[in-house]
Amino acid sequence: MRGSPLLRTLAVLVALLLAGIGLARLTAPAATQATVTSVPQDEPESSAIRPATFDLLLSGTAKRVTLEAGGPPLTFENTAGPLTGKLALSADKPTIFLVVEWAEAAAGHRFAKLRFEVPGQETREHVFSAPGNIDDLWEP
Repeated sequence: MRGSPLLRTLAVLVALLLAGIGLARLTAPAATQATVTSVPQDEPESSAIRPATFDLLLSGTAKRVTLEAGGPPLTFENTAGPLTGKLALSADKPTIFLVVEWAEAAAGHRFAKLRFEVPGQETREHVFSAPGNIDDLWEP
């Protein structure tokens, strides 16, 4: 081997130092100045109406079912099976009104299970129950 071991050690240390400085500059966060821009808002989203699909499961035969949530009410007559359809929900704080008039006045509790899906949100469900006809609201 030629050369002094001390000079070779110093040369390696200088090379490592230069490589460290280069890596530090490459990995350092960029010093950019943040700019704030204001975006004009047309109208608040709270007044928007969003469509939602719903499924309503009844525990018995109903003479009349009325479902309303900010749009025109949906009314179903003489039905026993699961009800499905589209429901218009207000975007800010939806309130769902459900009225179920049962066809027969049997003793015991009756229930109606409502499940609705708004695109881009999780599925929500609620069970309405009453000893007779159901006339209730839900604020999800």
